Amino acid sequence: MKKFLSRKVVLRYLYDQLTGNFAGFLIGMSATSLVSRFFETRSIRNLWGLTAKKTVIDKATFSNLEWILSIVIGFVVFEIFTKVIKEKIDKNFPRYKFTLMRWLIARGVPEKTSAFLLTIRQRRMALFAAVHQKLNSRLKS
Repeated sequence: MKKFLSRKVVLRYLYDQLTGNFAGFLIGMSATSLVSRFFETRSIRNLWGLTAKKTVIDKATFSNLEWILSIVIGFVVFEIFTKVIKEKIDKNFPRYKFTLMRWLIARGVPEKTSAFLLTIRQRRMALFAAVHQKLNSRLKS
């Protein structure tokens, strides 16, 4: 049977990618700073390791540790997201969605958002008109 792409299928795919892969990637990339907390390389600021307060390692080893740590921590976070947190979100989302929508409507967020978007459109059109007018005047001169 042939599967058709619909808006719901595409949004579901993007949601799955965002909650799992992207979160794992971000956490993994931020984990690279964990290596610099315990190790450092020889440089002029620590007199090539003579005044170092942390363990001094080679630059290649430092970059390999960062790379390995980011992959391992990113994978662990990805698995936690896909197995535990995503299931809880899917189970509780309809209840929280209703509460969130009521809260947003009570605060007038949809009206404020539409007014803000209208202002942005008006400013963009004014900028386009000004640039268009200047360009036409320069080309005619």
